[in-house]
Amino acid sequence: MINSLNKLLPVGKKVKKYLPFFIGFKLLTFTGFLTYLMNR
Repeated sequence: MINSLNKLLPVGKKVKKYLPFFIGFKLLTFTGFLTYLMNR
């Protein structure tokens, strides 16, 4: 059990590192889609 947790820890750190980029990318695509719908 503890072994698998130790294996997951580095992955969690990587995810935390890339999470803001992912959220920003989603926000960008969402706002771009909204502006596209408004300008049609």
